[in-house]
Amino acid sequence: MITIFTPIYNRAYIIGNLYASLLRQTCYDFEWLIVDDGSTDDVASIIYPWIEETHPFKIRFYRQENRGKHCAINDGVKLAKYEIFFIVDSDDFLEDDAVETILQYWGGIEVNSQYAGISGLRRNKNGTVIGGRPDFKEYVDATNLEREKFGLQGDKAEVFKTELLRKFPFPEYENERFITEAVIWDKIAYEGYKIRWINKSFIICDYLQDGLTAKGEQLFYDNPKGWAHFLRVETKYRAYNKKVYLKKYFYYYECVQGKFQNDEIRRMLNLSEAEFKFMIEEYTGFLHKLTAICAYKNVCIYAYGHWGKRLKKYLNHLKIQVDYVIDKRYEEIKEIRAYSIEMELPKVDIVFVALEKEVNEIVKSIRNKMPEVEVIICKDIVPKIW
Repeated sequence: MITIFTPIYNRAYIIGNLYASLLRQTCYDFEWLIVDDGSTDDVASIIYPWIEETHPFKIRFYRQENRGKHCAINDGVKLAKYEIFFIVDSDDFLEDDAVETILQYWGGIEVNSQYAGISGLRRNKNGTVIGGRPDFKEYVDATNLEREKFGLQGDKAEVFKTELLRKFPFPEYENERFITEAVIWDKIAYEGYKIRWINKSFIICDYLQDGLTAKGEQLFYDNPKGWAHFLRVETKYRAYNKKVYLKKYFYYYECVQGKFQNDEIRRMLNLSEAEFKFMIEEYTGFLHKLTAICAYKNVCIYAYGHWGKRLKKYLNHLKIQVDYVIDKRYEEIKEIRAYSIEMELPKVDIVFVALEKEVNEIVKSIRNKMPEVEVIICKDIVPKIW
């Protein structure tokens, strides 16, 4: 039997799609366990009538204060009645034969203690597999840390042994409501547990604007202790070399400095004093360099992607105003004045080209358009561990 678990937050408008897909299942050997993570849209008024109806499966519904999906999973694992735990988000729905397929493959790993569970694919409504089709026919056995070898890119539909998730709960930090699921999926892999990856779709998904996926990096910024936990354990689980993890930690420091004392950040990242000192020197050295470059100058940034926004954070920290940005997506940029390179551009003294690759043609076009301006290529001045 399977516990299909759904954490829910303000999804009254869409939860019916998942419910309908459960009713269409070719096999009803499951319960539907829902944990409401402090919704304010009265989703309960939709679910309670379903509970009262006669179904070939049982529905159980619980409510908690808003603590985040990972806390809802922890609670759900404790409440689960069955040995198979299948997390299905409230904006997803199941293939009609999902339960039947899971039980079909579960028999091959059920009593083998080397396995954490099985996993299927996710696809969108048009049939496109999230992350593309993997590099094997029926299935492959591998840990979560070995996915890249087999073309297992993108989100997948993992189904775990309930007892294992009870053994490895998500860490919970006070006043934080997010930590990436990778911290536990990779911990399970690091402990040597395999997953049987099935080349068949279990879930049909639609990433919505109010979902966790759409919020992207902002979730990490808003939950810095959980983010530090993720960086710390990924360094261990994935055996990053020093150059790689210092780059990740340096970016973390950029984003959270000012929220915590330096000693606290060093402890959160588990860095040695020497490593942390080097990182701080690189950070402050870049601030001094920017101060010298931009003194009494009008500044513009070309390319307002990850590097451009990152550079703007530094300039904001120094109280150096960015007059505008130049970007081909200029119409989408709302937080600052933005132009296309083809437009008439206000006069500035410096244009920072915030690109890492293929910058020569860009520099040439800027100089043709603005012959008096000083063009600075970011990759020539950023810290080594940028």
